[in-house]
Amino acid sequence: MSTTVSPCPNRKTWDATVRVTGGHPQQLWGIGQAQVSAEGPGLRVDRVMVHDAEHRTVGYAQLYLRSEAERVVAGTVHAHVHRSQDLPVVAEALAAWAREEHGAALLRFQPDTLRTPGTPEALGAAGFARPAAGADEPRRLEVLLGETERDLSCRLSEATLERCRAALRTPGVAVREVTAQGRALANIGLRTRLINQLLEDLGDDSLLLVATEAGDDGAETALGYLWFVHTRGLATIYRLGFTRRGRDLGVDDALLLTGIVELQKRRVQRLDGGDPDETDVPQVVRELAGTERPVLGVWERSLGRSPAGEFSADEAEAVAARTGTAVAAELGLDEPVPARSRPPEAGEPDAAAADGDGAGTTGRSRVRRARELTRRVVGEGLSALRDAAGR
Repeated sequence: MSTTVSPCPNRKTWDATVRVTGGHPQQLWGIGQAQVSAEGPGLRVDRVMVHDAEHRTVGYAQLYLRSEAERVVAGTVHAHVHRSQDLPVVAEALAAWAREEHGAALLRFQPDTLRTPGTPEALGAAGFARPAAGADEPRRLEVLLGETERDLSCRLSEATLERCRAALRTPGVAVREVTAQGRALANIGLRTRLINQLLEDLGDDSLLLVATEAGDDGAETALGYLWFVHTRGLATIYRLGFTRRGRDLGVDDALLLTGIVELQKRRVQRLDGGDPDETDVPQVVRELAGTERPVLGVWERSLGRSPAGEFSADEAEAVAARTGTAVAAELGLDEPVPARSRPPEAGEPDAAAADGDGAGTTGRSRVRRARELTRRVVGEGLSALRDAAGR
């Protein structure tokens, strides 16, 4: 198939294409804008569409262009490919564009295509390979939202459901939706410039919920926040964070269930629940998820301008540790605690032990570390809000 690649400079056209074709929310224009705002001049975004000989769109992607070790690396996050048989064609077209237009030395390609028989082999034939650290077959949890709140609650364990109810009944605890035009955050004395900018960039495709607690003097403090980004068909958790107090009250679970019910009202059909092997997947998501979708994950291809080299996991983790989360800082969460993960099953090593150094480190923990690195590199980690705290 012959293809052409063309940039799309029009925001309305781009977002309309993402919605109509069932693209992943990470492809929305505002996600790229937020990433650029956070990372500054070290990041460029090129939004391109791939067309066939009849000028029909067969795929599209926001190309994230970064400089790593004096070379340009191009990356995609859930790049859209309309048909699985077009996967190698779209991947090759993006590789050629990144090399010829941007002088990129490497393309990290993450499509939104499901892993089906023949798709990994097709990518391999096009010159792409899975990173060595990500040898396991990647999967994503999928939550079907159903039609009513009852559809959701019947899938939760009684313990989790009661935890949600108890949190929302706690005296002084309130949940608010935050919009760019609203005053919810300003009314509790929090800085909001960064948050308002992100809300404006994401528009109606964003749902930000904040939980607060009023003290005896009436002053409110933030307990946690949950930020969804969505299209009509699919939602993803963009950011979340909770204080220890919020977790102890069960606000982490309650806020998730409240947000998912609100997504139902917006006619969102599914929630991308993330990698089931990640330790920070919320318990509510684990219980609501009915299936695990086999996905292709991240693939790489050297583009020939310079040696591909090795990407330093240690350096990347050090950067991630320094950056912090600016939204959490603006919400008064100095050190947000990840959402509660599932407890270890019988015979399963404790997460803290599995993440230890030295001979006790397991192959599974190394895979998990690599996945956490990949998530940061492609825009799902902490770097999306870098250097913004205190602005």
